Amino acid sequence: MKIKRLLTTVLALAAITVSVHAANISDQDKKFLAGYEKIQTALAADDLATAKTAAQDLGDEGSDLAKAGSLPDARTSFEKLSTKAKTLVAGQSGYHVVHCPMLKKDWVQTSTTVANPYGGKDMVSCGEVQK
Repeated sequence: MKIKRLLTTVLALAAITVSVHAANISDQDKKFLAGYEKIQTALAADDLATAKTAAQDLGDEGSDLAKAGSLPDARTSFEKLSTKAKTLVAGQSGYHVVHCPMLKKDWVQTSTTVANPYGGKDMVSCGEVQK
């Protein structure tokens, strides 16, 4: 009986922690995620110009991608942005972390329809939404 009570308490505290974390996304973080998603969509379509323009809106964080001279360079810079995005969306509803098993890369998107920014048009649907 004590174990059951302890387990119930632990689960309740975990749920509260997730709820508190989910409520703490700042307006600045939301702005970052909106810009990040524009870049993700552009890279999935092999649209370097749009990705670079969207990266400029991220300020210093997007500067490397804004200066990218090629899609591979932009995708390398995007990977760094993805690390931050994954941290920001942990515990958030409405965001999905997607993993490409072929390229071994992760990214965040709001849709459950896979749009792979690392593979572009050639691999646009390669990826699995993580649970």
